[in-house]
Amino acid sequence: MNKFSIIYVHGHLVGGEELVESIDVDKSILEDLRKLAVRVAGEAAAYIRDRYGISEFTEVVGFHSGDEGMKIDYESEGVILELLKREGFRGLFVGEERGLIKIGDDPFVAVVDPLDGSRNYASLVPWSNVSIAFGYIRGGHASLFDIVAGAVAPVFPWPISSFARGLGAYEGGRRLYAREAGPTKIVMAYVENLDQARVVHRYLELVTGKRSVRALGSAALEAVWAGFGRAEVFLDIRGRLRVVDIAAGIGIALEAGAWVLVEKNNASLLSVEKVGSVVVASSKKVADIVSRALSESGFSNLSSKWVVEWKKL
Repeated sequence: MNKFSIIYVHGHLVGGEELVESIDVDKSILEDLRKLAVRVAGEAAAYIRDRYGISEFTEVVGFHSGDEGMKIDYESEGVILELLKREGFRGLFVGEERGLIKIGDDPFVAVVDPLDGSRNYASLVPWSNVSIAFGYIRGGHASLFDIVAGAVAPVFPWPISSFARGLGAYEGGRRLYAREAGPTKIVMAYVENLDQARVVHRYLELVTGKRSVRALGSAALEAVWAGFGRAEVFLDIRGRLRVVDIAAGIGIALEAGAWVLVEKNNASLLSVEKVGSVVVASSKKVADIVSRALSESGFSNLSSKWVVEWKKL
């Protein structure tokens, strides 16, 4: 990790030693980070899976951002931290449980959710994941859209999803792309009050045909599902999601070609900062309907937050 340097030119990540107009990109760096995320997230998911149903690991040991932190969250994060060190990662680490840790001086930050879907896990519901995203640090800063690679590893057997910026989104070894949602027409939605619920209600009024509404309890996985078109849309308009919750999931969705809305897309990767509301739409058509539903339900401030440029390398 300490044998290269990379810089941004006009928003594009490129390889080189100095700021110039055009330099060949060493894409192997990004692919190495993707593979690192896959390996580490996969091992952490296996660690969690092996402790499934053991009550001592679901004991609450702390609180953060209004959520309970269980023993398994803390231990999984420790496993990820040690695995990254062992693999030679020498950047910064930001975890849900431990916050910011400096491992070394390389210009990358690993943004980690050690167990997304903790309540599902504690309740023996098999829908949870480990998420790792890598962001590039420049000038001492890294924001949400400086993510360059990452992985979402389901705790229970299913291939790991991953991405490298400009190199594609993958499930296992297969490259996947966003597509129109299938015949199930699933809408994944999270709301906490009547005003937010009106957005979902208006969306259902605007679409043609029947939809099934679900809230499965694992934001990164649901963002990936919508990004690949297995769900029509993922809507979380509670304003509660943080960079650790969603960075890897939206990176995969964007790299697959899905439409993504983030309320605070300049959120820092160097702390456990809120990004607010997030939408992943499986197609432009779905994104347009979401925008109309938001605008007509009193959330017009969100309807302009779509990511219009996901820079390719």
